[in-house]
Amino acid sequence: MSKVAIIGYGHVGYHLANRISSKRHEVTIFSRNPKEDFILSMDQLEPIAFDFIILTVPDGVIQTVSDQLETSDAVVLHTSGANPISELAKHPKHGVMYPLQTFSRTKEIDFTTFPIFVEGSDEGEKDIFTFVRTFSNDVRLLTSTNRSKLHLAAVFACNFSNHMFHLSEKLLADLEMNFQDIQPLVEETVKKAFELNPSKSQTGPAVRADESTINTHLEMLKDEQMKNIYRIITESIQRHQ
Repeated sequence: MSKVAIIGYGHVGYHLANRISSKRHEVTIFSRNPKEDFILSMDQLEPIAFDFIILTVPDGVIQTVSDQLETSDAVVLHTSGANPISELAKHPKHGVMYPLQTFSRTKEIDFTTFPIFVEGSDEGEKDIFTFVRTFSNDVRLLTSTNRSKLHLAAVFACNFSNHMFHLSEKLLADLEMNFQDIQPLVEETVKKAFELNPSKSQTGPAVRADESTINTHLEMLKDEQMKNIYRIITESIQRHQ
């Protein structure tokens, strides 16, 4: 059993705390602005008391928080897909554990269904692998450069696609329909993308070069930003066929 400090209690920190503690590790949560009784203030964190310190803070403050920590024998980790391992270089044992999943506080996550990508300093890598394997079945080594590329791909596949769902939801609301009304369509689209690969499963007016339908859609869109998004995505589909 390891003693683990988690700094930050957003979506990622919440799910990691639950998962790691379920595997009999002792977890203590810290925050710069504690809002719940069981969360301790950062000034109460003594790195020497922990085996692992996991930063689940926003990407923009990872290095700042890291630099505030005293050096110790603890392995200091961050969970960002975009930030390099070098932001933790102050600490002899340091690394990254990037879970390739989207996290929301209100939805349970099955840690056995997705990979966690890790990277470590020479002094910390073995400890990181051993630790992460206690709560993940799929642990893979990936450098900071390649993890950043993976994160970019994930943003397109997850964040951007969800925004398209959101825009669709807004259009459906004008019909007094909700997003669940097109659930069969969305589920079949995703299923087909994995079965055939996205490059071979594209359908719709853009790929058919159906200019009449495209122009009709553009006329229907009164929001200029949505109209521009429609144009850009249509042109991108046609360019990549």
